[in-house]
Amino acid sequence: MEFQILENIKPVKTAGFKVYTLAETASTNTDVLNLAKAGAPDSIVVYAKKQTQGRGRMNRVWESKPEQSLAFTILLRPSKDEQAFLFRFTALAALALAEVLDENYGLAAKLKWPNDVLLNGAKVCGILTETLWQGTCAEALAIGMGVNLGKQAYESAKPLRYQAISLEEVTGQLVPPLVLLEAILKRVSQLRPQMGSIEFIQKWNGKLAFKGEKVKTINEKGETESFRLIGIQDDAALLLEDAHGKLRQLYSSEISLSSS
Repeated sequence: MEFQILENIKPVKTAGFKVYTLAETASTNTDVLNLAKAGAPDSIVVYAKKQTQGRGRMNRVWESKPEQSLAFTILLRPSKDEQAFLFRFTALAALALAEVLDENYGLAAKLKWPNDVLLNGAKVCGILTETLWQGTCAEALAIGMGVNLGKQAYESAKPLRYQAISLEEVTGQLVPPLVLLEAILKRVSQLRPQMGSIEFIQKWNGKLAFKGEKVKTINEKGETESFRLIGIQDDAALLLEDAHGKLRQLYSSEISLSSS
């Protein structure tokens, strides 16, 4: 496998993953997509102490600072069976973090569909999943996560579209990035075999933010609509109810509380 940025970097093996640590990179998602194109196998992770051009949904860009953010991307190659539920991979990463925060730190994290993790109603982690396609099949997924460890983690992203928070602000201490990374990867390994099950959807619904509340949706054109959030369907769509009691399935958009 030829990929210049990882030359002379010895990976650390944890929870079935090979983790490559970079002092600095523009985007771990870009690095992993290039690795995938070069033929890298499943379960490769690129972690950057500093990321200068991290990106999120709707082309948002930010910089992650050492010790203040945990910025990494996981390379997964979906199996034949997993092709049927590709939309669940973002939830796999989000649920892994939420369960780690709950069990290891006593924090009640919630999942804001489709790709954010919340603490106390504010964003502590954003996830961007990008796909390398071969025809109609997903050849590889780059699942990028950016976790706010310290108070300075989201300064470069201002003005913020959604209120942010850091683990330091909630716990009173800086969580070591590699400790959290290892815990997340272990949980991803445990949850991945469950992705095709009803139990996985039930876990997702159990941590879903704004369930039963009135929310507004925002599409890529900036258009908004108001609904009551019902839950997650088996196909990972968000189930909503409009003011007339009509149900709507949502596959791509953003949501927030209607009062925000």
